[in-house]
Amino acid sequence: MSDWTKELSEEHPELYLSALEGRIAQAGEEVDTLLDILEEQGFKPKVILDLNCGIGRHSIELGKRGISVLGTDLSSYYIEIAKKRAEKLEASDKAIFRVADMREIASIISDKELFDGVVNLFTSFGFYDDKTNDDILRQCYQLVRPGGFFVLEIMNRDWIIRNLQKRGFSRRKDMIVLDERYFDQNTSRMHTTWTYLVQQGEQKFVLSKQITIDHRVWSPHELIEMFKRTGWQFKAAYPSFGQSQNDVRLDVLLLEGKHLLLVGKKLKK
Repeated sequence: MSDWTKELSEEHPELYLSALEGRIAQAGEEVDTLLDILEEQGFKPKVILDLNCGIGRHSIELGKRGISVLGTDLSSYYIEIAKKRAEKLEASDKAIFRVADMREIASIISDKELFDGVVNLFTSFGFYDDKTNDDILRQCYQLVRPGGFFVLEIMNRDWIIRNLQKRGFSRRKDMIVLDERYFDQNTSRMHTTWTYLVQQGEQKFVLSKQITIDHRVWSPHELIEMFKRTGWQFKAAYPSFGQSQNDVRLDVLLLEGKHLLLVGKKLKK
């Protein structure tokens, strides 16, 4: 399994930057939805770990709402951008950032007090093999106080099987990104090749870079089981951001939702 996370996050992070920047405007609404869900489940966090925070769009919005947040990401490039954005938006007293590999998260931030909860958003999970993915959840369990939570927003395997589009493209500032997608049903891993064409001149685009990412996706029942075997009590599943949170039957959500937002709890002993 190639370490595409290093290639994209450390060697060429600028390629994905415009995709993250394009979602800044909706971060505030997403955080409001997140906090509503947490309150519904009985959580009122004061201190949160935002695992794989990217450029800190959710961390900063949480900080603006008075919550202390530590945002971590593998990319030092993204972390520096997050710090500058937090300072510009006067949220740096609440939202702080640190470079960290999620595979070593417990040891890297062992100097911190226990968190009220951990959030991992925008399908920023499943990058590694099953053993490593499970270990990351167990490490997060160690970092959360009893009675705390873990929130995971991730693509739904069941939706992918029925709706996968094998090719697509998007326009990002001065580049076009071509997508080629393949889903391996035997391993439940999504393989996506991004081809970046950079604009040079009015009608000329030149190949800049091609990166293939692959990540694990799960069906809802598999996600629930993964929570359980790593120590978390499954609490609830919701439609992801941008989908209606009202009057959605759970069975319909689990079958038809493109993205899911799951909440787990660390039981009090």
